[in-house]
Amino acid sequence: MKRLDRNYKLLVAIIIVLGLSLGVMAQPHRRGPMPHHRPMIFQPGLPFLDLTDEQKAQIKDIHLAHMKDVQPLKDEVKINRAKIDALLKNDEPDMKQIVSLVEANGKLLTQVQVKSIEQKINIRSLLTEEQKIIFDAHSERMGNRRAMVQHHMQRMTADRSRF
Repeated sequence: MKRLDRNYKLLVAIIIVLGLSLGVMAQPHRRGPMPHHRPMIFQPGLPFLDLTDEQKAQIKDIHLAHMKDVQPLKDEVKINRAKIDALLKNDEPDMKQIVSLVEANGKLLTQVQVKSIEQKINIRSLLTEEQKIIFDAHSERMGNRRAMVQHHMQRMTADRSRF
């Protein structure tokens, strides 16, 4: 009787261990953050360029001025989006007000894009001819990457909306 009880306990222990190990093995394996989840952090030295200390300081100043100009615009876009979300939750949403907020966001986002282009032009003007070639090639690759991520996000959103 003791032997049967001991075998039963051993069998239960083995089943529990196997169950736990299978549960762990079933978890998806991730090797670091996904590329589109990495935070975009400005690196004033633009590490892919061989910048002088003076260029680094000037680029940092341009970037800080850009952030100071753009942040209030981005904040206003967020506020407008929150207002739109609130209006959409009403039983009878006011389309005129929603359209007005969407148009306002369009203007704000256009201003942000123009300021970003100005920043890029200002940074590029500080570079040597060789640095400009590298900078332009890097900008093109980043634009292609951004387009791929946006396309992927749009497909994911479309897939979700079907359900």
